[in-house]
Amino acid sequence: MTDLSAIARERAALATIADAIVAASVDKGLRIEVACPASRLAVVDHLAQALHARGRVCRCRAAGSEPGEAGDPGVVVITGGPASDTDRGVFRVDVRVTGAPAQDGGDPDVVLDYQDPDGPMIRYLAPHLSTGIRSG
Repeated sequence: MTDLSAIARERAALATIADAIVAASVDKGLRIEVACPASRLAVVDHLAQALHARGRVCRCRAAGSEPGEAGDPGVVVITGGPASDTDRGVFRVDVRVTGAPAQDGGDPDVVLDYQDPDGPMIRYLAPHLSTGIRSG
């Protein structure tokens, strides 16, 4: 049986991430690379849905599925632009989803850790993303 509290924690974490990305990418297109194990690929779809619900038209594809990109089966790319389709540059975000203990900081802009017994936790959110989050 699915643990509904774990699903709620995952959705809350993804909502926080989506809010941060949308706030930081006003008037820009998006390119979000999500590196995750095959067991967590649904997270990419849920993140795309959360972005879409916030007015970001986006699509998902496997890295390497377009010419000129190196194929990496563990990376899915979410691309999209503002709902108005006025693209003034592209905002790039690197998200790492892990089932192993994650270190704070590092190369990715976001680290979402599924190892915690309390459910998925945001282990790291880059300062350029977290400054756009409003509490309350």
